[in-house]
Amino acid sequence: MGVRNSSDPDKIFDQHYSPEQMMRMLIGQIYPEGMEGRSFLDCACNSGGHSLAAAQMGAGRTFAFDARTHWTDQAEFLARQAGLTDMSVRCCELKDLPSLGLEPFDVTLFAGIFYHLPDPMAGLKIAADLTKELLIVNTAVLPSRRPGLVLNCESDTAVLSGVDRLAWLPTGPAVMREVLAWCGFPHMRVDLYWNYPKGNWKRLQVVAARDPKIFAAFDRLRPAAGGWKERLRIRAHMAMSRLRRQPA
Repeated sequence: MGVRNSSDPDKIFDQHYSPEQMMRMLIGQIYPEGMEGRSFLDCACNSGGHSLAAAQMGAGRTFAFDARTHWTDQAEFLARQAGLTDMSVRCCELKDLPSLGLEPFDVTLFAGIFYHLPDPMAGLKIAADLTKELLIVNTAVLPSRRPGLVLNCESDTAVLSGVDRLAWLPTGPAVMREVLAWCGFPHMRVDLYWNYPKGNWKRLQVVAARDPKIFAAFDRLRPAAGGWKERLRIRAHMAMSRLRRQPA
């Protein structure tokens, strides 16, 4: 365990990230038929881009929430403009979910929230208990030789920070594997693991399932996940994303 005081890494991450591109690439590799007939829970939904992408891929019932109206107002606007009648948006905190009487969802996205929580394991368990099939976790990490959680004191007012000041950074995939197994999702695959342009931060995206059969298509498409070919694919993907965002 260590201590880290830093500004939020999302400021760098968001410059090169497309919710629609991520959803289409990843979901398409796991569910080749798309999201048709599946429900979707979007934790820390930001402005709703992931929920919109899920709807465009055929998702039905969708619930998106964030802790700040700065984000949920944008998500509600997006849902209205896109005519997403099956999408509900609420301004609330993760800890409020058990009291809302929500039915479980097939797919849950837990992006940009794990490392903002004072108790990230308990927080992820709340989302996991509402998830039937697939859990997608995207988090900043601070690599260390010793697996663990690193204390990160942050602002509780900045729009890209959490709301509790106390937060924890995982040190890598090994930590997330253990946490997800404890949450009832013992089958994990690493989707993306890359460096930030500056500093020691990295970004990690993993997918986890209760049943390994969920990954049948994913494993056929990416049998070398974690090997050098996969790392090269990730770097090429990120480089292309940066090029697309450069002004003409």
